[in-house]
Amino acid sequence: MIETLLFAGCALCAIAGALGAALVKNLFHAALLLGLALVGTAGLYLFLEAQWLACVQVVVYVGGILVLILFATLFSADILGAVQRAPWSVRMAGWLGAVLAGGVAWRLVQVVLAEARHLDRTRSAPGVADPLTTSGGAAAGNVLLSSWFVPFLATGLLLTVALVAAVATVQRFRRPANGGSEAIRG
Repeated sequence: MIETLLFAGCALCAIAGALGAALVKNLFHAALLLGLALVGTAGLYLFLEAQWLACVQVVVYVGGILVLILFATLFSADILGAVQRAPWSVRMAGWLGAVLAGGVAWRLVQVVLAEARHLDRTRSAPGVADPLTTSGGAAAGNVLLSSWFVPFLATGLLLTVALVAAVATVQRFRRPANGGSEAIRG
């Protein structure tokens, strides 16, 4: 019973966060709701017994990418979404994309249910190795922590330098609060 409630909570976080991020006009709130969707997805990975993938989801996407997005939104000129209004053609394309995404999601549910039935049959057959326990999750972790460790750290350093450069650029051209046209010197 508790597992069902936890699964429903993670699924609700992922779905509500994704819908909220797509529908709210406030850019900062949209980024926070994206974080909720990413954390809900990490919880769903835990239910799939993919602990390593859940940790990567939290560390890389929530801890790195989301923080970068939040910093970028803070330097946006229109955080509240008062100026931006998409034309009708863009909104119609968005609705078409939503319908297509719904069709893909429906097909994905069908495939997952078919694979779950196949997995139940495979697990119950004698002498067949369980594909979930013999997967190479440890091998992927070893690759990331051995030959790809330095490029991973270099990418983090490059993103940090880009963020500091963006802050410096925005501060250089930001207008003062009194409405004057001269730039703030920093």
